[in-house]
Amino acid sequence: MGVHCEINLFKPQDGAFTPGSTVSGIIKYAVDEETVFNKITLSLKGNGLLILSDERRRRRDNRIHTYRNSEKYVDIENVLHHSDKSVPVPIGAYEFPFNFTLPQCIPPSLKYYTRNVSYVIRCNIKYYISIKFERPGLFKFAKKMKKEITVVSGIKPRLPMEPTIYGEQKKLFQLFTRKPSIVNIKANIESCVIAPGRTVQLNYEVFNQTNLNLKGVETKLVEIYTFTTRGQRKIKMSQDVKDTDSKTGAITSGDSSNMDLSINLPSDIGSLEYSNLVSRDYFVHITAEIPFPHINATLKVPLQIGDMNDPNLENVDDPPPSYWEVMAEDMKQDGDGEGDDDDDDDNACSEKS
Repeated sequence: MGVHCEINLFKPQDGAFTPGSTVSGIIKYAVDEETVFNKITLSLKGNGLLILSDERRRRRDNRIHTYRNSEKYVDIENVLHHSDKSVPVPIGAYEFPFNFTLPQCIPPSLKYYTRNVSYVIRCNIKYYISIKFERPGLFKFAKKMKKEITVVSGIKPRLPMEPTIYGEQKKLFQLFTRKPSIVNIKANIESCVIAPGRTVQLNYEVFNQTNLNLKGVETKLVEIYTFTTRGQRKIKMSQDVKDTDSKTGAITSGDSSNMDLSINLPSDIGSLEYSNLVSRDYFVHITAEIPFPHINATLKVPLQIGDMNDPNLENVDDPPPSYWEVMAEDMKQDGDGEGDDDDDDDNACSEKS
Protein backbone atom coordinates (compact mmCIF):
# COMPACT_ATOMS: atom_id res chain seq x y z
CA MET A 1 0.00 0.00 0.00
CA GLY A 2 1.34 3.42 -0.91
CA VAL A 3 -0.20 6.21 1.17
CA HIS A 4 1.64 9.50 1.48
CA CYS A 5 0.32 11.98 3.99
CA GLU A 6 1.13 15.39 5.44
CA ILE A 7 -0.49 17.46 8.17
CA ASN A 8 -0.43 21.22 7.63
CA LEU A 9 -1.23 23.27 10.73
CA PHE A 10 -2.31 26.90 10.85
CA LYS A 11 -0.25 27.91 13.85
CA PRO A 12 -0.69 31.04 15.96
CA GLN A 13 1.94 33.75 15.59
CA ASP A 14 3.87 32.56 18.66
CA GLY A 15 3.50 28.90 17.64
CA ALA A 16 1.51 27.84 20.72
CA PHE A 17 -2.18 27.11 21.22
CA THR A 18 -4.20 28.05 24.29
CA PRO A 19 -7.13 26.32 26.05
CA GLY A 20 -10.40 27.05 24.26
CA SER A 21 -8.63 28.00 21.02
CA THR A 22 -9.17 26.41 17.62
CA VAL A 23 -6.64 24.02 16.12
CA SER A 24 -7.09 24.13 12.37
CA GLY A 25 -5.27 23.11 9.22
CA ILE A 26 -5.41 20.88 6.16
CA ILE A 27 -4.78 17.14 5.85
CA LYS A 28 -3.33 16.07 2.50
CA TYR A 29 -2.83 12.44 1.48
CA ALA A 30 -2.21 10.62 -1.76
CA VAL A 31 -2.94 6.99 -2.73
CA ASP A 32 -0.72 5.53 -5.47
CA GLU A 33 -2.82 2.37 -5.96
CA GLU A 34 -6.46 1.51 -5.41
CA THR A 35 -6.74 0.62 -1.73
CA VAL A 36 -9.58 -0.48 0.51
CA PHE A 37 -9.83 1.35 3.82
CA ASN A 38 -12.29 0.46 6.54
CA LYS A 39 -11.85 3.84 8.11
CA ILE A 40 -9.74 6.99 7.89
CA THR A 41 -9.86 8.92 11.15
CA LEU A 42 -8.47 12.33 11.99
CA SER A 43 -8.11 13.10 15.72
CA LEU A 44 -7.02 15.69 18.24
CA LYS A 45 -5.54 13.97 21.28
CA GLY A 46 -3.93 15.09 24.51
CA ASN A 47 -2.67 12.91 27.31
CA GLY A 48 -0.22 12.81 30.20
CA LEU A 49 2.09 10.03 31.37
CA LEU A 50 4.13 9.78 34.57
CA ILE A 51 6.77 7.10 35.16
CA LEU A 52 8.52 7.20 38.54
CA SER A 53 11.28 4.73 39.41
CA ASP A 54 12.25 4.42 43.06
CA GLU A 55 15.99 3.69 43.09
CA ARG A 56 15.86 2.94 46.83
CA ARG A 57 13.47 0.01 46.48
CA ARG A 58 14.24 -3.12 44.52
CA ARG A 59 12.32 -6.35 44.01
CA ARG A 60 13.68 -9.76 44.80
CA ASP A 61 14.89 -10.08 41.21
CA ASN A 62 16.78 -6.77 41.70
CA ARG A 63 14.38 -4.84 39.48
CA ILE A 64 13.55 -1.29 40.55
CA HIS A 65 10.06 -0.48 41.80
CA THR A 66 8.30 1.63 39.17
CA TYR A 67 5.10 3.62 39.64
CA ARG A 68 2.92 5.10 36.91
CA ASN A 69 -0.01 7.35 36.30
CA SER A 70 -1.75 8.62 33.18
CA GLU A 71 -4.68 10.78 32.21
CA LYS A 72 -6.47 11.99 29.12
CA TYR A 73 -7.21 15.67 28.47
CA VAL A 74 -8.79 15.62 25.02
CA ASP A 75 -9.80 12.92 22.52
CA ILE A 76 -11.84 14.21 19.56
CA GLU A 77 -12.26 12.11 16.40
CA ASN A 78 -13.38 13.14 12.93
CA VAL A 79 -14.05 10.26 10.52
CA LEU A 80 -12.95 11.24 7.00
CA HIS A 81 -13.82 7.94 5.34
CA HIS A 82 -15.81 4.88 6.44
CA SER A 83 -16.79 1.80 4.45
CA ASP A 84 -18.14 -1.60 5.48
CA LYS A 85 -17.72 -2.89 1.93
CA SER A 86 -14.65 -3.70 -0.13
CA VAL A 87 -14.86 -0.48 -2.10
CA PRO A 88 -11.37 0.80 -2.93
CA VAL A 89 -10.31 4.40 -2.70
CA PRO A 90 -9.23 5.47 -6.21
CA ILE A 91 -5.69 6.54 -7.01
CA GLY A 92 -5.32 10.26 -6.44
CA ALA A 93 -4.63 13.08 -4.05
CA TYR A 94 -7.08 14.17 -1.36
CA GLU A 95 -7.24 17.00 1.13
CA PHE A 96 -9.56 17.86 4.01
CA PRO A 97 -9.64 21.02 6.13
CA PHE A 98 -10.08 20.44 9.87
CA ASN A 99 -11.03 22.42 12.94
CA PHE A 100 -10.80 21.21 16.53
CA THR A 101 -11.49 23.18 19.71
CA LEU A 102 -9.29 22.59 22.73
CA PRO A 103 -11.07 22.25 26.10
CA GLN A 104 -10.81 25.13 28.56
CA CYS A 105 -9.27 23.57 31.66
CA ILE A 106 -6.23 21.64 30.44
CA PRO A 107 -2.57 21.72 31.53
CA PRO A 108 0.22 23.01 29.28
CA SER A 109 2.56 20.81 27.26
CA LEU A 110 5.36 19.39 29.40
CA LYS A 111 8.54 17.38 28.96
CA TYR A 112 10.18 16.66 32.30
CA TYR A 113 13.04 14.37 33.22
CA THR A 114 15.20 14.23 36.32
CA ARG A 115 17.38 11.73 38.11
CA ASN A 116 18.94 11.73 41.56
CA VAL A 117 20.07 9.16 44.11
CA SER A 118 16.47 8.34 45.02
CA TYR A 119 14.29 8.69 41.92
CA VAL A 120 14.15 8.72 38.16
CA ILE A 121 11.13 10.74 37.03
CA ARG A 122 9.74 11.09 33.53
CA CYS A 123 6.60 13.13 32.99
CA ASN A 124 5.22 14.18 29.61
CA ILE A 125 2.05 16.02 28.65
CA LYS A 126 1.49 15.90 24.89
CA TYR A 127 -1.09 17.20 22.42
CA TYR A 128 -1.13 16.17 18.78
CA ILE A 129 -3.12 15.83 15.55
CA SER A 130 -3.31 12.21 14.41
CA ILE A 131 -4.53 10.50 11.23
CA LYS A 132 -5.06 6.74 11.05
CA PHE A 133 -5.67 4.60 7.94
CA GLU A 134 -7.34 1.28 8.86
CA ARG A 135 -7.41 -1.61 6.37
CA PRO A 136 -9.52 -4.79 6.51
CA GLY A 137 -7.85 -8.07 7.32
CA LEU A 138 -6.43 -9.68 10.43
CA PHE A 139 -2.78 -8.96 9.62
CA LYS A 140 -3.26 -5.56 7.99
CA PHE A 141 -1.84 -3.02 10.40
CA ALA A 142 -3.19 0.50 10.50
CA LYS A 143 -0.93 3.25 9.24
CA LYS A 144 -0.67 6.23 11.55
CA MET A 145 0.84 9.68 11.40
CA LYS A 146 0.78 12.42 14.02
CA LYS A 147 1.99 15.97 14.46
CA GLU A 148 2.57 17.39 17.92
CA ILE A 149 1.29 20.81 18.91
CA THR A 150 2.38 23.05 21.79
CA VAL A 151 -0.21 24.17 24.32
CA VAL A 152 0.35 26.93 26.86
CA SER A 153 -2.15 27.18 29.70
CA GLY A 154 -3.07 29.96 32.09
CA ILE A 155 -4.25 29.88 35.68
CA LYS A 156 -7.44 30.32 37.65
CA PRO A 157 -6.72 32.59 40.62
CA ARG A 158 -7.02 30.77 43.95
CA LEU A 159 -4.64 32.98 45.95
CA PRO A 160 -5.25 36.57 47.12
CA MET A 161 -4.90 39.27 44.46
CA GLU A 162 -4.93 42.08 47.00
CA PRO A 163 -2.28 43.02 49.59
CA THR A 164 -1.97 40.14 52.06
CA ILE A 165 0.09 39.51 55.18
CA TYR A 166 1.76 36.16 55.84
CA GLY A 167 3.58 35.25 59.03
CA GLU A 168 5.82 32.58 60.52
CA GLN A 169 6.99 32.14 64.10
CA LYS A 170 9.93 30.05 65.28
CA LYS A 171 10.22 29.21 68.99
CA LEU A 172 13.69 28.25 70.16
CA PHE A 173 14.45 25.99 73.07
CA GLN A 174 17.18 27.59 75.18
CA LEU A 175 18.52 26.48 78.54
CA PHE A 176 18.78 28.69 81.60
CA THR A 177 16.06 31.15 80.57
CA ARG A 178 12.36 31.40 81.23
CA LYS A 179 11.83 34.20 78.76
CA PRO A 180 10.26 33.10 75.42
CA SER A 181 12.84 32.96 72.65
CA ILE A 182 11.10 33.66 69.36
CA VAL A 183 11.97 34.62 65.78
CA ASN A 184 9.03 36.22 63.99
CA ILE A 185 8.86 36.80 60.22
CA LYS A 186 6.14 38.93 58.68
CA ALA A 187 5.69 39.60 54.94
CA ASN A 188 3.22 41.86 53.16
CA ILE A 189 2.82 41.04 49.47
CA GLU A 190 0.91 43.18 46.97
CA SER A 191 -0.55 40.20 45.05
CA CYS A 192 0.07 36.47 45.07
CA VAL A 193 -1.13 36.17 41.46
CA ILE A 194 1.29 37.56 38.91
CA ALA A 195 2.11 37.18 35.22
CA PRO A 196 5.44 35.77 33.99
CA GLY A 197 8.08 38.42 33.38
CA ARG A 198 6.56 40.80 35.95
CA THR A 199 7.98 41.80 39.33
CA VAL A 200 6.98 40.39 42.72
CA GLN A 201 6.74 43.22 45.25
CA LEU A 202 6.72 42.53 48.97
CA ASN A 203 7.92 43.94 52.26
CA TYR A 204 9.16 41.74 55.08
CA GLU A 205 10.21 42.26 58.69
CA VAL A 206 12.17 39.90 60.92
CA PHE A 207 11.93 40.26 64.71
CA ASN A 208 14.78 38.68 66.66
CA GLN A 209 13.31 38.14 70.13
CA THR A 210 16.10 35.79 71.22
CA ASN A 211 19.43 36.17 73.00
CA LEU A 212 21.22 35.07 69.81
CA ASN A 213 22.45 37.08 66.84
CA LEU A 214 20.85 35.96 63.57
CA LYS A 215 23.45 35.44 60.86
CA GLY A 216 21.30 37.06 58.16
CA VAL A 217 18.14 36.78 56.08
CA GLU A 218 18.09 34.95 52.73
CA THR A 219 15.30 35.34 50.18
CA LYS A 220 14.75 33.34 47.00
CA LEU A 221 12.08 32.04 44.65
CA VAL A 222 11.59 28.26 44.80
CA GLU A 223 9.94 26.06 42.17
CA ILE A 224 8.29 22.84 43.41
CA TYR A 225 7.01 19.99 41.24
CA THR A 226 4.59 17.54 42.87
CA PHE A 227 4.12 14.19 41.11
CA THR A 228 1.22 11.90 41.99
CA THR A 229 1.22 8.22 41.04
CA ARG A 230 -1.67 5.78 41.12
CA GLY A 231 -2.53 5.18 44.75
CA GLN A 232 -1.85 8.86 45.55
CA ARG A 233 1.87 8.41 46.20
CA LYS A 234 3.29 11.96 46.10
CA ILE A 235 6.87 12.93 45.35
CA LYS A 236 8.14 16.52 45.50
CA MET A 237 11.10 17.93 43.62
CA SER A 238 12.24 21.47 44.34
CA GLN A 239 14.84 23.81 42.98
CA ASP A 240 15.76 27.46 43.35
CA VAL A 241 14.85 29.72 40.44
CA LYS A 242 18.05 31.14 39.01
CA ASP A 243 19.00 34.76 39.77
CA THR A 244 16.22 35.35 42.31
CA ASP A 245 18.21 35.04 45.56
CA SER A 246 19.47 37.79 47.84
CA LYS A 247 20.87 38.07 51.37
CA THR A 248 21.01 40.72 54.09
CA GLY A 249 23.29 41.17 57.10
CA ALA A 250 23.07 39.97 60.67
CA ILE A 251 20.28 40.89 63.11
CA THR A 252 21.44 41.34 66.69
CA SER A 253 19.57 40.04 69.72
CA GLY A 254 16.41 42.06 70.43
CA ASP A 255 16.62 43.91 67.11
CA SER A 256 14.53 43.74 63.93
CA SER A 257 15.07 44.24 60.20
CA ASN A 258 12.60 45.69 57.70
CA MET A 259 13.24 45.28 53.97
CA ASP A 260 11.49 45.89 50.64
CA LEU A 261 11.98 43.03 48.21
CA SER A 262 11.54 42.98 44.42
CA ILE A 263 11.95 39.74 42.45
CA ASN A 264 11.97 39.93 38.65
CA LEU A 265 10.25 36.80 37.37
CA PRO A 266 11.70 35.02 34.32
CA SER A 267 9.35 35.08 31.35
CA ASP A 268 9.62 31.31 30.81
CA ILE A 269 8.23 30.08 34.15
CA GLY A 270 4.64 29.52 35.23
CA SER A 271 2.41 27.50 37.52
CA LEU A 272 1.14 24.19 36.16
CA GLU A 273 -2.47 23.37 36.99
CA TYR A 274 -5.40 21.24 35.78
CA SER A 275 -3.48 17.95 36.00
CA ASN A 276 -3.85 15.10 38.49
CA LEU A 277 -0.37 13.74 37.80
CA VAL A 278 1.78 16.83 38.17
CA SER A 279 1.64 20.35 39.53
CA ARG A 280 4.22 23.14 39.51
CA ASP A 281 4.06 25.72 42.29
CA TYR A 282 6.16 28.67 43.40
CA PHE A 283 7.03 30.11 46.81
CA VAL A 284 9.08 33.06 47.98
CA HIS A 285 11.24 31.70 50.82
CA ILE A 286 12.29 34.20 53.48
CA THR A 287 14.77 32.46 55.77
CA ALA A 288 16.17 33.83 59.02
CA GLU A 289 19.50 32.08 59.58
CA ILE A 290 19.81 30.99 63.22
CA PRO A 291 23.15 29.81 64.65
CA PHE A 292 23.72 26.06 65.09
CA PRO A 293 22.28 23.86 66.57
CA HIS A 294 18.94 25.59 65.91
CA ILE A 295 17.00 25.10 62.67
CA ASN A 296 16.44 28.16 60.50
CA ALA A 297 13.07 29.89 60.45
CA THR A 298 11.49 30.05 56.98
CA LEU A 299 8.38 31.85 55.81
CA LYS A 300 7.00 30.51 52.54
CA VAL A 301 4.85 32.97 50.61
CA PRO A 302 2.84 31.19 47.86
CA LEU A 303 2.64 32.53 44.31
CA GLN A 304 0.57 31.71 41.24
CA ILE A 305 2.51 32.64 38.14
CA GLY A 306 0.69 32.78 34.83
CA ASP A 307 -1.83 34.58 32.67
CA MET A 308 -5.39 34.34 33.91
CA ASN A 309 -7.66 32.19 31.76
CA ASP A 310 -10.47 34.65 32.44
CA PRO A 311 -9.63 38.07 33.93
CA ASN A 312 -13.20 38.31 35.27
CA LEU A 313 -12.80 35.22 37.44
CA GLU A 314 -13.10 36.02 41.11
CA ASN A 315 -11.00 34.48 43.83
CA VAL A 316 -13.57 32.37 45.66
CA ASP A 317 -11.21 30.95 48.25
CA ASP A 318 -11.00 32.50 51.69
CA PRO A 319 -7.79 34.50 52.20
CA PRO A 320 -5.29 33.20 54.76
CA PRO A 321 -5.44 34.58 58.31
CA SER A 322 -3.53 37.76 58.91
CA TYR A 323 -0.11 37.72 60.50
CA TRP A 324 -1.47 39.13 63.74
CA GLU A 325 -4.21 36.48 63.90
CA VAL A 326 -1.58 33.78 63.50
CA MET A 327 0.64 35.32 66.16
CA ALA A 328 -2.26 35.71 68.62
CA GLU A 329 -3.23 32.07 68.16
CA ASP A 330 0.35 30.86 68.58
CA MET A 331 0.89 32.90 71.74
CA LYS A 332 -2.01 31.02 73.36
CA GLN A 333 0.01 27.82 73.11
CA ASP A 334 2.95 26.75 75.22
CA GLY A 335 6.45 27.06 73.79
CA ASP A 336 7.39 24.11 71.61
CA GLY A 337 10.73 22.55 70.79
CA GLU A 338 12.57 22.25 67.52
CA GLY A 339 10.41 19.32 66.43
CA ASP A 340 7.62 21.68 65.28
CA ASP A 341 9.63 22.96 62.33
CA ASP A 342 8.48 21.46 59.01
CA ASP A 343 11.27 21.33 56.46
CA ASP A 344 9.70 18.80 54.05
CA ASP A 345 9.08 21.34 51.29
CA ASP A 346 12.69 22.53 51.44
CA ASN A 347 14.19 19.15 50.62
CA ALA A 348 15.37 18.47 47.11
CA CYS A 349 13.03 15.52 47.13
CA SER A 350 10.44 14.61 49.71
CA GLU A 351 7.67 12.06 49.82
CA LYS A 352 4.16 11.88 51.17
CA SER A 353 2.24 8.67 51.50
